[in-house]
This record gives sequence, structure tokens and C-alpha cells, in this order.
Amino acid sequence: MDILITDVTQMHAGNFCVAGWCHAQKRMIRPLPRGRNWTAELLQRFGVRPGTVLRIAPAGEANGTYPHRTEDTPVSAGRKISAGFSAWLGPNAPTAADSLEDAFGGNLRSNGVSNDVLKGAHIAAGTRCGSLAAIHAFRNRLSFFEDFEKLKAVLNDGRTRYRLPVSSDALRTAWKEGGLAAVRRALPNRDILHVRVGLARPFGDQPDKCYLMLNGVL
Repeated sequence: MDILITDVTQMHAGNFCVAGWCHAQKRMIRPLPRGRNWTAELLQRFGVRPGTVLRIAPAGEANGTYPHRTEDTPVSAGRKISAGFSAWLGPNAPTAADSLEDAFGGNLRSNGVSNDVLKGAHIAAGTRCGSLAAIHAFRNRLSFFEDFEKLKAVLNDGRTRYRLPVSSDALRTAWKEGGLAAVRRALPNRDILHVRVGLARPFGDQPDKCYLMLNGVL
């Protein structure tokens, strides 16, 4: 199957999570090489970045837990067949929800509110819903800040303002190289942005929560 790569996010220990839109199946797919995460070497070998179209060969069923099992797809091989953002336009473009609440089927919860911004947006581990989504947002409804030496964002989806950790490889790399000014320069030069979001897998002392992250801005 062919997927348009939409999300490349940084994980721990030098690993990356990759996901993309399958127009034929009208759904998001998270390709897992031999059932594992991607490395920097694999990203470079296959030219994987947002906008790449990657041809993959599924290899068995996912054996993880929901919500990530919705998109997890073990693959045995892959090759780049094109690169560029032409597929973002027209009938092949990935879908975008009207709001984050709609994107995750009304399953979003939070750890509280501060200054009218939801903090710690998450979904309960095991929930049968998607773990990847997108919305369209006006440029002035997305801002970035630093918090305890980490890059964070405030996203207004038109209904609610969310405080989100940034997992996007492109934005985090820009931030490390040039600070917040570089992050803003890395955003597309248009008024309406395609904002990618995704759920982290449960971790640490909160094994029952999958936290919402900013996966990219395209």
C-alpha cells in the first residue's frame, strides 16, 4: 500500500514514530518496520519525512493495545516512490476533524484548566478509537513556549484551548537549533494550517493515560 507520510515524531532513545495517510483505505497507518519503531538510519535510508509517499508491504497484524492498535501496522519492507506536498491538495488529502473533541470521538479528558487552557489532555488507555488525527487551525491560534527546557504549544481548535507537548521532529529540531523564533519560521507560510496531533503510549507512573501531543504542522 502507498501512504503519504504526515507525522514524524521524536521518541526516547533515538527512536522515531512515523505515520501516514492511506488514501485507498481512507485511514491513518503507523508503519512499524518488523514491528518496531524507526531509527534515524531508517529515516535517512528511505527518505522519510512529511510529504514523502512511501510504499509499504504489511506483515501481519498488530498485537498492541488500543487506541494505538487502530493504526499500528507491522511492515516488512518499504520504498519511497515520491516526495513533495502535491498530495495535500485535492481528493487525496488526509482528513481533518472540526475539533479535537470530534477527532477522538468525544473521549478526550484533561488534568485540569489554567487560564482557560486545558492541561494534560489525554484518553484512557484501552479506548477503542484512533490515536492519530488532524484539524485545520488559523495560524494565530497556534503559539509556542518553553517550559522546563521543553517545547510546548497552545492550540485553539475553535472551541477549546489546549496546552500540548510538541513531539514533531521538525519543530523540535528547529527549536534546538534556533529557539522559538526558529520554530515560528518553520511553520508553513499560510493562514490556515493543517495541524497534526497524536496520542503518546502509556508510560511511567501513569499507565492508564495516553497523552495528546502536537505531531506536526503542515
